[in-house]
Amino acid sequence: MRVTLIEPGVVATELPTHITHAETREGVGRLYDQAEVTADDVAEVIAFALSRPRRLAINEILLRPAGQF
Repeated sequence: MRVTLIEPGVVATELPTHITHAETREGVGRLYDQAEVTADDVAEVIAFALSRPRRLAINEILLRPAGQF
Protein backbone atom coordinates (compact mmCIF):
# COMPACT_ATOMS: atom_id res chain seq x y z
CA MET A 1 0.00 0.00 0.00
CA ARG A 2 1.32 3.44 -0.87
CA VAL A 3 0.43 6.35 1.40
CA THR A 4 0.56 9.77 -0.20
CA LEU A 5 0.35 13.03 1.72
CA ILE A 6 -2.31 15.33 0.25
CA GLU A 7 -1.38 19.02 0.02
CA PRO A 8 -2.33 21.63 1.10
CA GLY A 9 -4.10 19.77 3.86
CA VAL A 10 -2.58 20.04 7.32
CA VAL A 11 -2.66 17.28 9.88
CA ALA A 12 -2.55 18.45 13.48
CA THR A 13 0.72 17.13 14.92
CA GLU A 14 3.46 18.44 17.17
CA LEU A 15 5.60 19.52 14.19
CA PRO A 16 5.34 23.29 14.84
CA THR A 17 6.88 22.85 18.29
CA HIS A 18 10.07 21.53 16.68
CA ILE A 19 10.65 24.47 14.32
CA THR A 20 13.40 26.75 15.62
CA HIS A 21 13.14 29.60 13.09
CA ALA A 22 10.66 32.03 14.70
CA GLU A 23 8.98 33.36 11.53
CA THR A 24 8.58 29.91 10.04
CA ARG A 25 7.23 28.55 13.34
CA GLU A 26 4.64 31.35 13.50
CA GLY A 27 3.53 30.82 9.89
CA VAL A 28 3.26 27.07 10.27
CA GLY A 29 1.52 27.57 13.62
CA ARG A 30 -1.20 29.64 11.94
CA LEU A 31 -1.83 26.81 9.48
CA TYR A 32 -1.86 24.20 12.23
CA ASP A 33 -4.29 26.26 14.31
CA GLN A 34 -6.81 25.65 11.51
CA ALA A 35 -6.04 21.94 11.10
CA GLU A 36 -9.16 19.81 11.03
CA VAL A 37 -7.48 16.43 10.53
CA THR A 38 -5.61 14.86 13.43
CA ALA A 39 -2.86 12.27 13.40
CA ASP A 40 -5.35 9.93 15.09
CA ASP A 41 -7.75 10.43 12.15
CA VAL A 42 -5.03 9.36 9.71
CA ALA A 43 -4.02 6.39 11.87
CA GLU A 44 -7.64 5.25 12.10
CA VAL A 45 -8.03 5.29 8.31
CA ILE A 46 -4.76 3.41 7.82
CA ALA A 47 -5.81 0.79 10.38
CA PHE A 48 -9.15 0.43 8.60
CA ALA A 49 -7.46 -0.08 5.23
CA LEU A 50 -5.04 -2.63 6.65
CA SER A 51 -7.86 -4.57 8.29
CA ARG A 52 -9.64 -5.21 4.98
CA PRO A 53 -9.46 -8.71 3.51
CA ARG A 54 -6.42 -9.35 1.30
CA ARG A 55 -8.73 -10.06 -1.62
CA LEU A 56 -9.62 -6.35 -1.73
CA ALA A 57 -7.30 -3.96 -3.52
CA ILE A 58 -7.31 -0.47 -2.09
CA ASN A 59 -5.49 1.59 -4.66
CA GLU A 60 -5.85 5.04 -3.16
CA ILE A 61 -7.20 6.79 -0.09
CA LEU A 62 -7.75 10.52 -0.17
CA LEU A 63 -8.17 12.29 3.15
CA ARG A 64 -9.37 15.85 3.19
CA PRO A 65 -11.08 17.97 5.83
CA ALA A 66 -14.81 18.03 5.11
CA GLY A 67 -14.72 21.84 4.76
CA GLN A 68 -11.78 21.85 2.30
CA PHE A 69 -12.55 21.76 -1.39
